Amino acid sequence: MTCREAGLDKPSKGGTPAETGEVAAAASPFLLIVAWLVPGLGHLILKRRLRAAVFAGVIVAAFLTGIALHGELAVPRPGAPFSWLAFAACIGNGVLYFGGRLLDVGLGNPMAQGFSYGNTFLVTAGLMNLLTVLDVSDIARGLKE
Repeated sequence: MTCREAGLDKPSKGGTPAETGEVAAAASPFLLIVAWLVPGLGHLILKRRLRAAVFAGVIVAAFLTGIALHGELAVPRPGAPFSWLAFAACIGNGVLYFGGRLLDVGLGNPMAQGFSYGNTFLVTAGLMNLLTVLDVSDIARGLKE
């Protein structure tokens, strides 16, 4: 008996879009904005509590470590094109970035020993948060469990 005769060459109806080859619908813009603004909230809305806790914990810990090491929450500077990349990465922290700017933390101290490491932690936290937004999108569209 061949696969075709057994009906095994057709995708099953009960699988995810990735398994069935179907085109997944777009994730809600509201969900993606909320996932970006508050680390872990997108996963919490999708009832992925453990992921939400782990991602939020890691992102907030990296952000706070960057602040503690006197890192700078980047802002774009004229004539410094790479400052725009750092700004885009830092703004990925969402509410953490805006709260830090509002409370005047994360101004950075270039004379501090941990300044470069602090910047790295702040940028990394923002990029990790942006990656979690992509994860939320994939879960919402059914491309990932």
